Amino acid sequence: MMNIYAILTGDLVRSSAVDASRYPLLMQALQQCLAKFCPAGVATPVVYRGDGFQLATLPELAFNAALQTRLTLISLQSDARIAIAVAPAEQLRADLNQSTGQAFTLSGQLLDDLQQTRWEWLDLQQPLSTAEQLLLQLVSVQLQQLTARQAAVLLAYLQQQRPQHQQLAVFFNTSRVNITHLLNQAQYSLIVQVVDYFSNRYQPSDGVPRDE
Repeated sequence: MMNIYAILTGDLVRSSAVDASRYPLLMQALQQCLAKFCPAGVATPVVYRGDGFQLATLPELAFNAALQTRLTLISLQSDARIAIAVAPAEQLRADLNQSTGQAFTLSGQLLDDLQQTRWEWLDLQQPLSTAEQLLLQLVSVQLQQLTARQAAVLLAYLQQQRPQHQQLAVFFNTSRVNITHLLNQAQYSLIVQVVDYFSNRYQPSDGVPRDE
């Protein structure tokens, strides 16, 4: 049995420009976000000294994990570059630092190759189509346009399982109209559809498990 995982390897964008007083908060928020996508029995995410991080998760959670990671950072006026590789991870150990496998190698190489874009996705077994790659990059560009406030509201909407706008208004201590306005500015309905699309892309069909 070979387990297929999504390995997300990333680093902060322009981390040297982050104010030292904000850095611990940024790293704590990043760690908490990554932990939400760590499946039971899988090594916990790693945040390296400095600005790097790595997460092993299920392929169907990978896009949402990358999206929420970037939204977490954007809401704190930062951002990340993230390389997503979906492949076998033969030796997924209790310590992610000591884990090996094709998924880890590919994810690390992909991050090294990231130049103009903030994220890339590689899946050798189910390669992304040109349309899917374009979709990823369009969402990425949209994220880069968000204000910290828009990112925070969109993140809360996703984390709270898409609540009523009134619930978010109470959460942020503002009006429902304001929440709806912020979500619309963030193109939330389209982004949610992309989340569902990439989740469904890896859902087992006809009861056939993803593990090969």
